[in-house]
Amino acid sequence: MKVRLGLDIGGTTVHGIVVDAESHHVIGEQITHPTRHGADGVVTGAVEMISALRTALPSDHDVIAVGLGVPGIVHDGAVTHAVNLGLDHVPLDLAGRVADRADGVLVTVENDVKTAALGGLAWLQEQGSTVDDLALLNVGTGLAAAFLLDGKLRHGSRGMAGEIGHLVHDPDGPICPCGRRGCLELFASGSGLRRQWDGTAAELFAAAAAGSSDAAGIRDQLTAGIAKAISLLAYGLDVSYVLVTGGVVSATPALRQAILDDLRTDEGTSLGKLAAIADRVRWLPSDYPAGALGAALLGRDPAWRS
Repeated sequence: MKVRLGLDIGGTTVHGIVVDAESHHVIGEQITHPTRHGADGVVTGAVEMISALRTALPSDHDVIAVGLGVPGIVHDGAVTHAVNLGLDHVPLDLAGRVADRADGVLVTVENDVKTAALGGLAWLQEQGSTVDDLALLNVGTGLAAAFLLDGKLRHGSRGMAGEIGHLVHDPDGPICPCGRRGCLELFASGSGLRRQWDGTAAELFAAAAAGSSDAAGIRDQLTAGIAKAISLLAYGLDVSYVLVTGGVVSATPALRQAILDDLRTDEGTSLGKLAAIADRVRWLPSDYPAGALGAALLGRDPAWRS
């Protein structure tokens, strides 16, 4: 059996899976390792995960490709600006360095939100969908998106497609670590929530419901910011679905409902009614291995990316 390996390299853990190269189904046990940081650490950690996945395979399974999903900007297999991996503006040739230690197997690297979009498409197909266009919005520590258009992952000329978290949301807002003022990510992300609230999103909503005006203000900013991000994706590209993922929304049903309620206020206009953005939203299950699965699917076809 020919198989593909997929690695989702996060700031704290590396998640590895094996995928049947023909059916694209996950097979065998999934493995997690603690993340190693710094250029050498990221490379070594990836190689160790590949070795662990290979060791667990039966002898008649042949690894034909490895895909890596990583945070940061990815261009031609090199990674920059992955702060939570200890990588800065100096490019790390992750694809080349891992390939050198992977026994000649094809190694492909992509941004982790983009690989999650590929995995998200697989999830939609499991639900019976036949669409080949979508946007995925990841509401994690930061805020970022990815696009699949006509079945192809939109990478962009510099690998920056989907970096919507740094669009200016409030020109009078606080300074963002990127250097701009009032970026959307400062209000609509896990780090944006922690900047204003000492607790979880669920605790924020509970406090707001109990009458805290401070909590209510932060709740409304968080809700409106995420709803704005979804609207940007839907209006900008008119995709069939906007998949939303990330711990902030996955763990908070009240937030998900508030986002949909916010989006439906737009349906009071003729254009908003036509757009019907709330109807396009899908919540990607938190236990679905979209990042690792999408990584395994990288490189399966020369035309997978645009």
